[in-house]
This record gives sequence, C-alpha cells and structure tokens, in this order.
Amino acid sequence: MINAQTIQYPFDHGSLKSRTAYDNGNDIFYVGFAAPGTATSTAAWQIRRISQYSDDDPYVDFAGGSNNFDQVWDDYDTLDYS
Repeated sequence: MINAQTIQYPFDHGSLKSRTAYDNGNDIFYVGFAAPGTATSTAAWQIRRISQYSDDDPYVDFAGGSNNFDQVWDDYDTLDYS
C-alpha cells in the first residue's frame, strides 16, 4: 500500500509545487506535485487521481501505478492510473 509515509521526495517536501485539475463530468480530481520550477511538460511529476465510486469512499490512484516523480503533468488526463 502506498501512503504518505512511503513516499520518498527527491527534494525538500516543504517546497513542493502543485497543480490541480477537475473533471466535472466524471467527478475526478487530478493533483500533481513536482519540484519548484518544473515545467508541466517535463517527466518529473507525481500525479494522483482522486475519484469517488458508488460507495462514496474516495479512491486515490497514482499515474503509472507508482508514487514516483516521473510523469508529465500535461498528460494527466490520458495516463494510466492504479
């Protein structure tokens, strides 16, 4: 299980840059984190998809199935999540 205690940040956690996006039609939030100054087109983002299913519990999935900082934010809505 991936949780906040298992995430290894490649920089100071307090200096995270973040981006968010919301898919209103599917009720999905996307949240991305990267080091300050990282371009949204650079493969250096950790991206999470937060969705709510019929049981009303929120689910968090990571792009590429891992919590690595190796995704491109610009592609958040076409990536595979697990």
